[in-house]
Amino acid sequence: MKDLLFLFIFFSSLVSCRKQTHWAFDQIHSDKAEFRSTKLTHYAQDPINGIDLEFLKSDNCLNAYLNIHSIPIKPYKEDPTSALLTINIEGETSHYRAYRLAGGQRFLIPPATSEILIDALKNHRAISIALAGYRTTIEAEDFSSKFEKLLHPFPMENPFRLPF
Repeated sequence: MKDLLFLFIFFSSLVSCRKQTHWAFDQIHSDKAEFRSTKLTHYAQDPINGIDLEFLKSDNCLNAYLNIHSIPIKPYKEDPTSALLTINIEGETSHYRAYRLAGGQRFLIPPATSEILIDALKNHRAISIALAGYRTTIEAEDFSSKFEKLLHPFPMENPFRLPF
C-alpha cells in the first residue's frame, strides 16, 4: 500500500510540475506528400467567448485560421465572405479582413496578416485578437519551438502497409 501511495505522489508531482502550454501540435503522416500535414493550434482559455488560432501546413502551403466554438458570426451585408479582424500587438491595434468560411465559425487569415502574427509570436510579443465580439489573448510561450516543428516535422514511415 505504501508503494502505491509513493507512486501516486511521485507521478502527481511530475504532472503538476510540468509547464502548461496552450499550443498543441498534431501531425498526419503519409507516404504521399500531398496527404501529409502538420497543425499547430493555440486553444482559447474561454471556449465560449474565445478564439482558437490554428496554423495548418500541408505540402508547400501554410494557412492560418481562426475558429470559434459557439454562435456563428453572421455574414456582413456589404461583403458576406469576410469578417473584420482586430489584432493588438503590445498596444498597437490594426484592422484586417479574414475570409469567412461556410458556417461562420472558421475564418482564413490572409497570408500577409499571418506573417504579422508569426513574426510577433516569434519575437515573444503578446497578441490580442478580436473577431465580431469574440476575443482571445495569445502568449508566445513556446511558440518558436513548436512552429519550427510545424515547418519541419519529424519524418515517420507509415507502419501500416495495406493493399489497395
